[in-house]
Amino acid sequence: MKTFTMKEVSEMLGISYRAVRYYKDIFTNDVIQDGRIVLLSSRFVDKVRNNRKPTKPMVDKKTKAEYKEELEAVTDKFTKALQEQRDYYKKKLGVFIDMDYDAENERLEVFSNEEYVQFENALIDYRQQKREIELKELHFKKELASKDEIVEHYKQQTQYQKEQSDRILSQMDNLIDAIRRRDTIEAVEKNVISKKIDLD
Repeated sequence: MKTFTMKEVSEMLGISYRAVRYYKDIFTNDVIQDGRIVLLSSRFVDKVRNNRKPTKPMVDKKTKAEYKEELEAVTDKFTKALQEQRDYYKKKLGVFIDMDYDAENERLEVFSNEEYVQFENALIDYRQQKREIELKELHFKKELASKDEIVEHYKQQTQYQKEQSDRILSQMDNLIDAIRRRDTIEAVEKNVISKKIDLD
């Protein structure tokens, strides 16, 4: 059985690629699909061709006079609707004409009651969110300041501990020197070592 691509079927039947894709989902038995490759059988082409044939020829039974009358009726209906729309806007505009507002710096908006409630709620939410953001910024600044203070405190503590350690080490060195001298003096007194040794 001969097969065709969707593009080939579109060109053969003179229909859009979209139409071929539409029929592909209907006549699935005549579609061969392997991954992304789609092939359509000749039976598919016949089915689509037969399906698209008009069953009855179109016959225009209206006369020119009837068309003219219908066109005039539609035109009158359109003109009437257009005039009604103009009258409606003129009436609505009349409500705003007497209002005192600066057109360059101010604007007028018309809301339905439901839309106004939504707008009002959104405005309240905005104010609350703005206040929350301001409070969070203030809290953050305080936190930042306290962290800076803590860092400074630990710096001072570290410096103090270093000074204390240096002082203790110096005392330990002095103590070790004193013990060494004392040991040397005792050794000399007991004649273990000579007096000539420098006690410094």
